[in-house]
Amino acid sequence: MKLRQRVIANVILAIALIPIEALADQFDDAVNEYIKGYKACTEANTLRTKSLSAAKRKFKIYLKHLETAKSIDRSILTTAQRDMDSNLRYCERVETNIKRAEATPILEKGFVYCDQAKDALYSGDTATAETHFDEYKRHRDDAMIITETIMDVFALASKVRSCARVEEKLAAAQEKENALMETIAQATTDYKNANKLCEEANQAISSPSFSLDKLASVNAKMNAFAKAKKQARKHSDAFDHIKAHPTKAESVQLQKLIDIATTCEGATSDRIRTATKNKRALEKDIDAGISLLAKSQQTCESAKSISEVLTSNLDVAKAEGEYKKSADLKRKVTSDRKLIATVKQYPSWKASNTFSKLMNNTSACHKVASENIKKQKAALALQQRKASQEAARQKQLIAEKKRLQEEKARKLAQEQQRVTEQRKQQELARIQAEEEARQAAALADVDDFDDADADDFDDFGDFGDNDDSKGKSWTDLVR
Repeated sequence: MKLRQRVIANVILAIALIPIEALADQFDDAVNEYIKGYKACTEANTLRTKSLSAAKRKFKIYLKHLETAKSIDRSILTTAQRDMDSNLRYCERVETNIKRAEATPILEKGFVYCDQAKDALYSGDTATAETHFDEYKRHRDDAMIITETIMDVFALASKVRSCARVEEKLAAAQEKENALMETIAQATTDYKNANKLCEEANQAISSPSFSLDKLASVNAKMNAFAKAKKQARKHSDAFDHIKAHPTKAESVQLQKLIDIATTCEGATSDRIRTATKNKRALEKDIDAGISLLAKSQQTCESAKSISEVLTSNLDVAKAEGEYKKSADLKRKVTSDRKLIATVKQYPSWKASNTFSKLMNNTSACHKVASENIKKQKAALALQQRKASQEAARQKQLIAEKKRLQEEKARKLAQEQQRVTEQRKQQELARIQAEEEARQAAALADVDDFDDADADDFDDFGDFGDNDDSKGKSWTDLVR
């Protein structure tokens, strides 16, 4: 502020030092110079309604003289002498009118774009409305650059305010459109992700190197595809939009992705169904093998349980029968080359794991049962051999005992027979002695006897002379 006051003071001092006559001459020269331009100003005002370009050229001449006059004496801009203030205001109005005349057609052309934007907005074509409104704003701004006084014209100002309301509606529509575009973009992204998963699954299952053990991976990708597609379908506004505006670029793009997804899903699902059918058929074979192995293991467990202690040939036969039955069931499984190849080819399947576990358990059971049977059978054979030997020994002992008993009985019988015979002989001897005694008693009644009788007598007398009768009385002999 002090610097400014100092400059003003210096200017006042300089003016004070200028001679009054010199100042008057400069003022007149400046006014005269201005008057030359003023004529061009009036001509420009006349030409404004006929030829705006000519009016602008004339007014440019005015401005040139004005600048020259100002360089001579700037006081002409602030003085009322020689009607300078009136002339300046007039030419300012002329300039304003020329600029309005130049700006108004531009603004009015902009209003046409504003109306077109409004119509497009009402029809729901936000993009076209935005394009038209951008043109309106460009024309409006160009007109404002020329002169802002056009807003002093009521009709023009009213129309500008009306376009401002269109701009507000357009902004709201654009916000909604942007949200819709974001929704469409997200749905598009989700469908692209879904299609990528589907394509990966389709390539995997249609590859010549595809194996059924990869079916779970393919199904996992298709499940992920289904989730991604479901996520995309949540953006209902996007799908309402493509139905309402099927020809728009974003609609065409999204619909193309939807069609790709549908085609891919159909083709891949068909291949998955075929592969699943094949897998189930193979799993059915494995399940049949599992059933046989389960029976084999169950029978083997029975054989193993029986074979823990074998007490008879019947136990051996039963254990060996159960073992053979189990082995036959297992052999029926192991002889199925297709089944074994399937299990080996697809070891990660649940059925294959169950099959392998049963196979191992059954094999282990067979080993134990076989060893038990061999061990127990050998033990039983040894036991039976010892029992047989003991039985033979007992039989021999019994036979010897029987022989001894028979020998004793025979000797006893012989002794009894001898005694009986002896008694019989003694009885006969007694009877004979009694007979002979009777006969001897009868001899006393006989007077004589002949030679024959003498012979008999001699014989009788000899009876007592036998060695056996020595020392014995007659009565002893006949007793």
